[in-house]
Amino acid sequence: MDEPRREPDDRPQRPVYNDLRDDYDDDFGIIRTPAEIARRKVFIPATAIIAIGIVGILALTGLSIGIAIEQLRKNPVWLLVIYLSLTSLGACLFCFVIVGGLSMARLRNYRIALNAAYIVAGLSIAGCYTILFYPFGIWALILLYREDIRREFQPSTPLRND
Repeated sequence: MDEPRREPDDRPQRPVYNDLRDDYDDDFGIIRTPAEIARRKVFIPATAIIAIGIVGILALTGLSIGIAIEQLRKNPVWLLVIYLSLTSLGACLFCFVIVGGLSMARLRNYRIALNAAYIVAGLSIAGCYTILFYPFGIWALILLYREDIRREFQPSTPLRND
């Protein structure tokens, strides 16, 4: 089957632009410094790590209240103290996770951000519900070990007046 032959149109053709950025006007005028690019890349994992820290503190607070109510009825007080000290330690770790997420979002303290990402990635051993959380820790670790992002965490050296 032969297709019918098309005759060329005599109508004027619309201009064709080869620049693909014409379709992306939302990014027009945004500063594209290396620090801003790194900040954009770590924004989602940093926000997720902050949210994971808040959820962790709320969960451990509820767990502490539940343990206190249940253990006061049945077991001796020293066992309650051990349980509450362990949940307090977990709450302190989640406070550290929040600080690390804020450090990552602001590109400030690299070691704190890296340790917070390790803690969130370490949630993989905590149970089946943490599968929702620890991929953000892995994502943050991948980004934090990239050389271009790690460079933005290091403070700039001040100029010396000799």
